[in-house]
Amino acid sequence: MSENYIDLPSAIEFTRRYKENKEALVSTEFNDSMHIAETFDASAIQAILNQPGCTHFRAYFGMKEDKKICLVFVGVNDQDYDMVGNQPYGEGIIVEYGRLCPPVCTINSPFL
Repeated sequence: MSENYIDLPSAIEFTRRYKENKEALVSTEFNDSMHIAETFDASAIQAILNQPGCTHFRAYFGMKEDKKICLVFVGVNDQDYDMVGNQPYGEGIIVEYGRLCPPVCTINSPFL
């Protein structure tokens, strides 16, 4: 079993705590930059994982030109190297541009 799995009550607590504190995490100038969730196509994440040599994937926090926080996913090999540029794996697959919540949120999620 993966060390990355958590139970639903823990996940709900983590997301609740983030929502309650997200505005305090940043200055007033950036309050609108943070969102609750970002949704990605499963095929994009699977493409990262299907790369030869990929054993993990990593999420980086980023900020777009409009100051919105985003997630950037890359594959990671068994030596803990990002599988991007100047690697034996070539450029690698990098994923972003998920659907932000808000405005695109699920209905009836325990995380909202």
